[in-house]
Amino acid sequence: MKNFKTYLVEAGGETGWKIEIAKTSLEDAKSFAIPLFEKFGRDLYQEIPNFDNNYLFAQKKAKQGKLNRADMPVVPDNLDDVKELQRHLENGLIDIRKPKAKPVKGKDPFPQGLSGKEAEEWLTNGLKDGKHPDDKIKVTKQKIKVSDLKILQKQIYFDKSISSIAQFGAKGTKDFMKTTFFIISKDGFVLDGNHRFLSTMLLDPNFKVTGIVIDLPMKELHPLLLSYSDAQGNSRNI
Repeated sequence: MKNFKTYLVEAGGETGWKIEIAKTSLEDAKSFAIPLFEKFGRDLYQEIPNFDNNYLFAQKKAKQGKLNRADMPVVPDNLDDVKELQRHLENGLIDIRKPKAKPVKGKDPFPQGLSGKEAEEWLTNGLKDGKHPDDKIKVTKQKIKVSDLKILQKQIYFDKSISSIAQFGAKGTKDFMKTTFFIISKDGFVLDGNHRFLSTMLLDPNFKVTGIVIDLPMKELHPLLLSYSDAQGNSRNI
């Protein structure tokens, strides 16, 4: 039996899902979900009484997304990887602010696709710009109502999210959501955790999730996290 993370965690290099919520009508979504729930001995509307309204609300959110999955960072959903990201940001290891160290690759402060020695150098350039600790970034853990979050990724797959709920039920999915976390910009954008966002929205838009909130706006945080994810060797989702 597949576990929650098989469905809900952006593990990197993942593919195979097809039903984008932004492009799928409510009726088509129900036609997919109802027999899927029956397969696992469940009833869609017993598990999610407000499914129709929640679906349309989640779809409206998803339509605000601008980027494909391949343009999103991948931060593995485990405590060690999140602590490693937090360590880099809170200790100013990444060269974010002026003065700048010598760029690793061209003039881009957040070069994508780095690996090997280039990646290692970039991940510590904040210590080499002559003004430590100017690059320190605050990271906090917060409880946030899922409907208050904003979406940057436009490719969010309904079949991926609803499959976990059909197999594990509403209660099991909510219990899992209490153990996981989302990477969030200070202006409320989800940078990692989009399918967990969708699953939670489908169940209860008022549910509070745990956000790892990084004190940078989305326009600064997105290129930074994308480059960080690449430098750590995390394969992008396609």
